[in-house]
Amino acid sequence: MTGKKITFLTTGDIRKIATMKRALGMANPLADLGWRVSIVVLDCPENRVSIQSSCDDRIEIRYFAEGNAFAERRQKSRIIRALNPDVLYCCSYSFRNRCAKKDLRRSSRLVVEHSELASAILGLPKYKRWLYAYYEWLSVRTSDMIVAASRWLQEYYARSSAHSGRGDLPVTYLPYAQDTIMDQINVEAYQQYSLKFSGHFNIIFLGSMIRNYGLFLMLEACLVLRDSAAKYKLHLVGDGPDILEAREYARLHGLSDMVEFAGYLPEESLNAYLKIADAFLVPLYPTIQDQARCPSKTYLYLPYKKPVLTCRIGESAHMFSDDRLFFVSGDSADLAVKIKSLNKDENYPLPDPADHTWQVRAQTFHLDMMSAWKE
Repeated sequence: MTGKKITFLTTGDIRKIATMKRALGMANPLADLGWRVSIVVLDCPENRVSIQSSCDDRIEIRYFAEGNAFAERRQKSRIIRALNPDVLYCCSYSFRNRCAKKDLRRSSRLVVEHSELASAILGLPKYKRWLYAYYEWLSVRTSDMIVAASRWLQEYYARSSAHSGRGDLPVTYLPYAQDTIMDQINVEAYQQYSLKFSGHFNIIFLGSMIRNYGLFLMLEACLVLRDSAAKYKLHLVGDGPDILEAREYARLHGLSDMVEFAGYLPEESLNAYLKIADAFLVPLYPTIQDQARCPSKTYLYLPYKKPVLTCRIGESAHMFSDDRLFFVSGDSADLAVKIKSLNKDENYPLPDPADHTWQVRAQTFHLDMMSAWKE
């Protein structure tokens, strides 16, 4: 596929929609492999900062203006026709983030990524779940390749393609990744964070502040931990719809000194902040939502080589092997017990970060593309 043009189609602000991380992570590595890469992205300050820090001059960026769903589709149609890619990669599949067949030439390939099964998210209104189910169904019938960010999704879409009579549809497993280079972390920022939180056992959760991502489970664990001899500090890094309720919960329960609401951090600050961690958290539940999704935070944690407390569910069950790192899903008391058992000076068997870089993912995608479409 050397010399072929690939366009990543994205939607939304990276602060709220994480699927853009795939495009930003794989852009430079694919260019290294000979691809001509472009990204279609919403024009907003956070996206521009992320593009600037992630993509070099080889990557062509096409911005579209914020607007309603129909205006976004019209802008993207014009951009796609102008770029005329050999491969259009939809980083998610929805009304806003898909193209009409007339926008692509007959020989172009359509790749659709699924990072979760949105139709299975019980907290969404029924009409939204039906809409997501329609696009999940449509992706199997119209795409030339499905990219599944979890093993659960790979098996699900392989079954779906077989049932729809498209058993030859390639479904490739491509989880998220990271490219944190430890010796390039902002030393001054790290020293400031380290000084501010010295004397604490620092536990970091990175992600959306949403109840069904374990937000209040972590706060409940703090209630158990606050009388411990050790000084624990829970850092909640990110933003989300339940953040105000969580702040109020911390205030009412006397946890304000124990919980640090760090908010959303840009990439240049985030890596330095994560370096202060003594442990990381990935709460999961035995729901289809958590079995299917690929928590991108897990891969961002790996370069720091600190224990990751999680549940034996979905991708975490595949990645981690040490029973000391698994707590009972939904059990805040068991989470507190596992936190207390952690030792700063102990080494825990963790996945090798070198196996989970964007360079590795890009190489996998490149080889799968060549295998699927030999010319």
